[in-house]
Amino acid sequence: MNLEKAHKLYQESVEVLKKNQHENGGFYASPPGTRYPFIYPRDHSIAILGCISAGLMDQAKLALKFILDAQKPVGEFSQRYDVDGNDASYKELQIDGNGLVLYALGQYYNASEKYHKDGLKDNSFIKQYWDTIVKAVEFIISNKNSEVNLIHTINSIHEYPAYEHGFEIYANATCCAGIYSAIEMGEVLGKDISGWKKEADEIKSAILKRLYSPRRRSFIKCIRVKDKSSKPIGYDSFASNVIDVDVVEHSPAYFGLIDENDMKNISTVKRIHENLWDKEIGGMNRYPELWNRNNGGYGPWCHFTGEMASHYIAVDNRDMAELYLSWLVDIAHDYKLPEHVSTIERFELWLEDYTNSKILRNSKLEMIKQAKEHPKWQDGLAYITFPLIWAHAEYIRAYNKYINKYF
Repeated sequence: MNLEKAHKLYQESVEVLKKNQHENGGFYASPPGTRYPFIYPRDHSIAILGCISAGLMDQAKLALKFILDAQKPVGEFSQRYDVDGNDASYKELQIDGNGLVLYALGQYYNASEKYHKDGLKDNSFIKQYWDTIVKAVEFIISNKNSEVNLIHTINSIHEYPAYEHGFEIYANATCCAGIYSAIEMGEVLGKDISGWKKEADEIKSAILKRLYSPRRRSFIKCIRVKDKSSKPIGYDSFASNVIDVDVVEHSPAYFGLIDENDMKNISTVKRIHENLWDKEIGGMNRYPELWNRNNGGYGPWCHFTGEMASHYIAVDNRDMAELYLSWLVDIAHDYKLPEHVSTIERFELWLEDYTNSKILRNSKLEMIKQAKEHPKWQDGLAYITFPLIWAHAEYIRAYNKYINKYF
């Protein structure tokens, strides 16, 4: 791996984070004028984690204030917001946002000790937002099915209900980790959170039992169930399993519910790499091509590639870590990263399918235009949504882990 270029990409990634935080605190998912000029709790939370890794604690705190202040009265965080914190959602419930916000807040709280002036954690910030934390946790728990002890969602990380409506692994991992973060903060403040501990332990146990396939030696994507309160769920009209490999089957380890070296995770990641590493372009695809929901063409995603790099660093597989990190360094254009990359052939195939099917939304037209105007189009590649802030945040985290471990 070219360490000089890797460091330059790191420096540029830090600048991308700084430049794409609105003065109100919200992180754009992608810059104004590109595809995602909104604040999505999911992207926003990972941007906060990137800030924490880079030591940008003031930016992280401002970002947390933005999202915590934007909470709905019922405790839910919307699918997306404008820069003033107004609900700008166009999709239904995505409960992983609740888990991610709580998890990011917990990570900020734990890191604040290192940066706080008096060497103490930022207890005053947690006290200020304790009622918000309570509502966020209670909203998660209200969506828990008591038969299987899992959290129900309509959408999750891929915003694709066909494969995510039900008890989905990323949503459950984020929510479980978020509750554990709230428990940790509550204990410091002397709050009675014993009921939360029981709920989180039940969710974790259910993830390890119901969303893991011993015969496949892998976590699975989702138990499809239409109604969150179905009892028994076996008679629900959606009842089925999504067992296709998905990169987010790594999420129990990503969010610290199990160790990266846990054999459940090791065998899951092996399955992910064998099936989703792009054999033509390199990099990590998010799910199988046959799902055919490949906006801009099937191809590898930069932030998932960064996430997998972090896994290989954690398990001390330097060769694989460098394979993933060096791909990010090589794929960057002007030291900036897109959401994902495709070949022109795959891009045009996607465009044909969506045009013929009459499912090409007008909102995709600008994305198509920008991909064709990007300099990498002349190299035979479609760069989709450039730059993506999430990709830079994930690269920051992976790069720092790599440097701290090996240098």
